[in-house]
Amino acid sequence: MTGHPVHANDPAPSRAGSSRRGPALAAVAAITAAALTLTACGAPGSSGGQEASTTITVGTTVTEDAINPLNKQYATFQFNAFDALVRQMRGDEEPQPRLATDWEQVDDTLWRFTLREDATFHNGAPVTAEDVVFSFNEILDQQFANASYISTVSEVREGENGTVEIETSEPDPLLLSHIGQIFIVPKAHWEEVGGAEGFSADPVGSGPYEITSFDPSTGVEYQAYEDFWGQAPATENVHVRYITDTGALSSALESGEIDIAHELAPDAIEVLGGRDDIVVHNEFSGLQNMFQLNAVQEPFDDIRVRRAAVAAIDAPAMIDALSYGAGTIEDGQVAAEGVFGYSPDIERPPFDPDLARELLEEADAVGVEITLSGQARDTSLLESLGNQLDEVGFKTTIEANEIGVWVEQFRNGTDADIFYRGSSYSGVFDAGRPYSFISSGERPFVEDEEWSALYEAQRNEMDPEVREELLIEASEYVREQAYVLYTYGRPSVSASHADVTGVDYGDGLVLLLDEAVKSN
Repeated sequence: MTGHPVHANDPAPSRAGSSRRGPALAAVAAITAAALTLTACGAPGSSGGQEASTTITVGTTVTEDAINPLNKQYATFQFNAFDALVRQMRGDEEPQPRLATDWEQVDDTLWRFTLREDATFHNGAPVTAEDVVFSFNEILDQQFANASYISTVSEVREGENGTVEIETSEPDPLLLSHIGQIFIVPKAHWEEVGGAEGFSADPVGSGPYEITSFDPSTGVEYQAYEDFWGQAPATENVHVRYITDTGALSSALESGEIDIAHELAPDAIEVLGGRDDIVVHNEFSGLQNMFQLNAVQEPFDDIRVRRAAVAAIDAPAMIDALSYGAGTIEDGQVAAEGVFGYSPDIERPPFDPDLARELLEEADAVGVEITLSGQARDTSLLESLGNQLDEVGFKTTIEANEIGVWVEQFRNGTDADIFYRGSSYSGVFDAGRPYSFISSGERPFVEDEEWSALYEAQRNEMDPEVREELLIEASEYVREQAYVLYTYGRPSVSASHADVTGVDYGDGLVLLLDEAVKSN
């Protein structure tokens, strides 16, 4: 593949207009008042006499405490107000050009990117190679959250003719997908405002929308950026309101206070599904309930006990009870259907409570006490799983942790016997992503040389066909060794008024808003 262009130049049309600086967030009171007026005029059922509303209001349970695109993974504000070199969303077989128009893989560890010449930040400054290099290095130097995506990157530098070169310490077949999560900020502005904290108060991106207001308690307001390099946003203003209570979010949609309700509870499928004026959007979000068994300590160091736990799980019953039938069953492999590395030939281990009891008796483990650890927000899921395990002879204690405790356990390890890992394919639709969790961390749940060899083999394989075979082989091994409990993939449930179109709700936590339209 040396020197071979991977993607052709495919710039979107540029929109004419004068360069300008987005209004500072400290002076947005007048804008906010005017926007509220526009929202009222464009509410469902109004008759403003326009073909399309100039404002759409989104309510969401997904909140942000700061606007720092370098320290957040897969957030709506990143994809609408900022941009990366490339982008790969659900349904994209390959990464799509964004700030980069072309790229080539020079060798196994060196990639070269050509930047588009018509991209500017919201303050009118051009997007340069210096900004790209700075953004990558700031993430790595500060160890922001997105550093985990580019752990193989050894150097990012300016190349000839304004190109950017990214060098990795080893072959990385997921590099393009990963850098799609690395958003670019203007170096001069970042330094001028004093770094992350100042930037959150005065953010400047290069995406289709600029942020005109942000309050961590109320939400974000966007205005279309006139000089965006690509297609102009379909709606001039978008307001995103934070409504953490799912019941209140549903009510706000029903009353017309908001046009879109994002990330509702699964019961919204029934609560809102019978209305003619509301459309419920229910799609697999890429988020799986990945529970891992701790195979380095009793009782799950015994494969018979692990297999007993797997056989105890009635996933269809959990889907009916917890997701109103909307969950996506996991097929006995870590990868979800549609993810690179998924195999239709791998079958889900059958629900067999009698076999589970036999295996526990054979292992002399009937009545064994185990801990099941996860997040407090998933208490119903944890209780359902615990009840099914207890039905076959386990004695389960549930640890429903606050998010901060769970994150600490995820990063630094836990003594729990079963731990909720969770796995999201958002932006990285590859089985290698959840595989990285199986034996990761300071206290891994798996110490298995054969598994390590399988994982390492696919991690650096650059030939897609060979790598796909290795991923499937790894899946078969994980199933055989019963390292994971297979439950279901979570649905992403959102709803909108019927007059709102142009939004794909299948990207989980992210809403792309630039094609959203509300007709009057």
